[in-house]
Amino acid sequence: MIVAEMDEATGLEKRVSADSCLMRLPRLHGKHLLTIEAPERLLDTGPIREAFLRERASQCGVCSPGMVLSSYIHMKNRLPMSQDEIRRSLSGNLCRCTGYQSILDAVISLDRSPELKAGREEPLDFPQVEKRMHVFVQGDNAYLLPLTLEDLYAARKKYPGARIASGFTGSCVDYKGTVIDISRVRELLQVHVSDSGISIGAGCSFETMKGQMAQHFPYMTPYLDSFASLQVRNQASIGGNIADGSPVGDTMPLCLAHDAVCVVCGPRGTRRIKAGLFTTGYRKVALRSDEVLLAVEFPFPADGTYHFAHKQSRRKNMDISSVSFAASVRVEGKTCSSVRLAYGGMAAVPARALHTERFLKGKVFSRANCQKASACLEKDFSPISDVRGSAAYRMDVAKNMLILLYESYNGEHDGR
Repeated sequence: MIVAEMDEATGLEKRVSADSCLMRLPRLHGKHLLTIEAPERLLDTGPIREAFLRERASQCGVCSPGMVLSSYIHMKNRLPMSQDEIRRSLSGNLCRCTGYQSILDAVISLDRSPELKAGREEPLDFPQVEKRMHVFVQGDNAYLLPLTLEDLYAARKKYPGARIASGFTGSCVDYKGTVIDISRVRELLQVHVSDSGISIGAGCSFETMKGQMAQHFPYMTPYLDSFASLQVRNQASIGGNIADGSPVGDTMPLCLAHDAVCVVCGPRGTRRIKAGLFTTGYRKVALRSDEVLLAVEFPFPADGTYHFAHKQSRRKNMDISSVSFAASVRVEGKTCSSVRLAYGGMAAVPARALHTERFLKGKVFSRANCQKASACLEKDFSPISDVRGSAAYRMDVAKNMLILLYESYNGEHDGR
């Protein structure tokens, strides 16, 4: 489905794709929900549907609407018309009729469509929404939409047992009790760039994070693209991914590799916690009962620092990591002067491979030394077996990721 809202910063209409099964009804307050059945004067999918028919890309009634709407968003937001970019936009849709190539052909053919570029749609009329916290009550449960931190503190005081949620793509996906939805809290949506680093609000979506980080840390883009799908990344927040405390959360390895700082706040004030101290155990974090994660600060690295990240899962998209990896390496001459290696899925919490780091530091950064260092991972981690991979598989993947780090570095530096 398509969610349309008025962007407060620009005053312009913004449309994104989203998964209907993850969308709580109160989240649409003040917005528009558009489905494949919307009239063409509001959602002009006619040229796309015609292209699907022309290229024999039409499928069953289950899959086609999602494919058409994802294609529409790709065109509407003027994303690049390469096959890779189109695949990113379609990644949240399954085609059980194996028509992927014809679907790609249909979307690419739209690049020459004057109808789609003519802007024939009427502007949407957005309702006036009061600038205050909204509370929706049904039976014994409530759904609260605070707009500021003060609203959030008041909501938590009134409903101390309520769950905190933002994107509803993780641990709250099927929760049916009282919820405080923090996706509109202004202070959690701010992004600040300074001379020393970049601060990303905990309420920012993964797509927002990807866009903001691309200029400063371009290596993160393909890594974040492997997170779920575009529809999920439009909803899922980085704060939820971190504060959930999952051992396979994809954000924390990045935080550990960059020595990031988690900024938390509550009625008693603000605290700064090193990312390495934030996750205290399996699905446990260092937040007090009245605190929330406010932002994550990524410092800019020293010149000459090389970064790398990789996610291993059974599928490229729409799957939870078996092992995730992020690294920061600084090489002076040929010697590794500093290194941070962070893994997810290898322990009860995302963690750095300290024994392996110590082995590499001060040595020539070479394939041979990385292979020797990989043996140290057995001192750093004792992974478990579960549905996403055996302990032996996880260890093999972790070792291979270290070699992949070297291969990536070596390729970018022309073998020097």
